[in-house]
Amino acid sequence: MARAARKPSRARMREQLLAEAAAIALPDAVDVCVCGGGAAGLAAAIAAAEAGAAVLVLERGLRCGESILATGNGRCNLSNRALAPEAFNDPDFVRAAFGSFGCENILAFFAQCGLATICENGRIYPASNQAASVREVLLARARRGRVIFGCARELEGIEGGTIAFRELFSEERHTLAAGAVVLACREGYLPDGLAAAPFTPALCPIAAEGLPFKELDGRRVHARAALMRRGVPVLQEEGEVLFRSYGLSGIVIFDLSRAACPGDTIELDLAPALDDALFFELTERAGSARGIIDPSIVDVMGSAKHLSCTVTGLAQTEHAQVRRGGLATAQFDPATLMAYGKPGLFAAGEVLDIDGPCGGYNLSWAWRSGQIAGTAAAAFARARA
Repeated sequence: MARAARKPSRARMREQLLAEAAAIALPDAVDVCVCGGGAAGLAAAIAAAEAGAAVLVLERGLRCGESILATGNGRCNLSNRALAPEAFNDPDFVRAAFGSFGCENILAFFAQCGLATICENGRIYPASNQAASVREVLLARARRGRVIFGCARELEGIEGGTIAFRELFSEERHTLAAGAVVLACREGYLPDGLAAAPFTPALCPIAAEGLPFKELDGRRVHARAALMRRGVPVLQEEGEVLFRSYGLSGIVIFDLSRAACPGDTIELDLAPALDDALFFELTERAGSARGIIDPSIVDVMGSAKHLSCTVTGLAQTEHAQVRRGGLATAQFDPATLMAYGKPGLFAAGEVLDIDGPCGGYNLSWAWRSGQIAGTAAAAFARARA
């Protein structure tokens, strides 16, 4: 019987990817240089290339689109039927940028990429249920537009139309000329002269105290979770909550994490479909709440409908789905995403101080902002040529 091929080690894979990156010869000049090869960067590269520009993507990682693979628990929640500016932290800027653009436009864009999609409770996913499908069709469309991928190259500076970068495989430093630049990095370099809020993790679990979390670890419950600050509700969400040894997780908690601060309280209603009177009546009939709530939770907490805990901070921040902060939006034209006073410098995605809740909102911003910046950058470069 033939043995299954052994997967290469991480070290071997890294060596191979570095060698592949080193084999890509970069031009000395391009129309548009996109700095960052994530969701927004790929959307920008595609838009610029299809507008007739010669496009290069500089990406510090070893492959473009890697961040897409971690979204939606590996399924990639592309967008949301309820997509609306009000869901974002800066609704006026998002509204001005989106205009009449909505979820249908995102579906049309991916249909043109050759991606089949499905809708679950208003959330859009690839029909394959694999984020890799999204990455693959984006890379293929970019390649059809002759986009050059310069991976393993770290951006170090932008001065006018000159881009400085470092090759990770050689440690050598180089420069290239670009008619326009789209900044779409998730982290790293930010241009001088532009105000930026510090980057902080968001959409991640919450560390808390006040409940026997170690005993509850791994248990899930459909609950209503309210984030309270000095007795005043800040946010409220309903859905699945996951107990972890350090606190709480799950999409509901991720959304609360956007506003949670140490000292806040999270109040959980473990049976939100029942009012307190009916909950008590059913519990009295059964002798416990085991007919309403996961018996394993009842074993630990008794027949309690309401639980409360105190936020101590955020948890697993290294795996946060998005980061809050970035370049202040007041410095950018929402119609083009070009920086005021810095002709030819555009921004898209997380580098701008825009974030939204779980459910496809942040990727929707990445797709749309990338399209805006890429199209505008191509037009700017053509006008200067």
